[in-house]
Amino acid sequence: MAVGVSSLKDVAQAANVSVPTASRILRKINLSRFSEETRNKVWDAAAKLRYRPNMLVKGIQTGTTHTIGVMVPPFDSYWSSILYGIHDTLITVDFVPINLWVRHGDNFSSSGPVDDLEQIHRLIDRRIDGVIMWPPITPDFYRHNEELTSRNVPVVTIDHELPPEFGADSITTNEEHGAQLVAKHLLDLGHRRIAHFGDVGLDTYSWAQRRRKFFEQEIAKISGAECFAVEKRKNANGLELAKRILTANPRPTAVYAASDLLARYVYLAAAELRLRIPEDVSVVGFADLDFAAYMMPPLTSVRQKGYEVGRRAAKLLIDRIQGKFAQNGIQSIVMNCELVVRGSTAPVRANDNSL
Repeated sequence: MAVGVSSLKDVAQAANVSVPTASRILRKINLSRFSEETRNKVWDAAAKLRYRPNMLVKGIQTGTTHTIGVMVPPFDSYWSSILYGIHDTLITVDFVPINLWVRHGDNFSSSGPVDDLEQIHRLIDRRIDGVIMWPPITPDFYRHNEELTSRNVPVVTIDHELPPEFGADSITTNEEHGAQLVAKHLLDLGHRRIAHFGDVGLDTYSWAQRRRKFFEQEIAKISGAECFAVEKRKNANGLELAKRILTANPRPTAVYAASDLLARYVYLAAAELRLRIPEDVSVVGFADLDFAAYMMPPLTSVRQKGYEVGRRAAKLLIDRIQGKFAQNGIQSIVMNCELVVRGSTAPVRANDNSL
């Protein structure tokens, strides 16, 4: 039989103590002030009544709700790992994530069911203590960020740095290190004509800009090596772009795709053009998503540490909320990555006429 939700007053009455006494004992504040008998009476009453604290009341009393807005979509296995890291870290300090995101579907198209401002307001209305977000889902975040900053809501961004005036902390991948790993691997295999297949939103996504820039810089250091870039814009046909890369004259002997999702287009294009991977063209991806190891052949990819990224993002935000940083001291954490070499890369053939 349902007994409803027991209140703190119910516990105090059952234990025959005052409400403040019951409150302090249940919150374990200055327990030494109370006798063992009193403590046990309160705990026994709370257990029998199945008492749970009212976080809404606590939020009113303290001005904090111990809830964190998480505007990160479960887009692929990398982002799912980030969400696991965020969740597992927040709950260890009794914070609860509220997951919302905006545009979803192919390329986060504008046909999504809700807009950015509506979702931001949902979080603000619930008095979240901070926000973790992937801001380049849409440029509208830039227009609405004042909704958070004007209310002194701390923000941590993942894989994208907002301009300094936004005052947001960030967790990013070391794109320069990733570029060095890929460039060295392909150059050591003898590749000298390499394509970079860029991801969407190059004008907006700082990670996409860095991924291409640093890779081009690494290739440019080697005499006789060249890199040409093709960018997949929003709603562009990835397969057709990949075919354009593989039918270039001379054809590149290797393709560095800015994501494993783009690398799949290169695999499909190679199959249509009857090119073999890695005999005719080597392919490298980025992120090491869950399907990369099961592609045919398995994809060489730069592995990002998604779970650790999520964990560090959550810890950074909690530290900010708890005042562990100077008010205006923006924190930028850069995470290293690693190259996982599999069967999609091989040395250039001695008689390859693409060179």
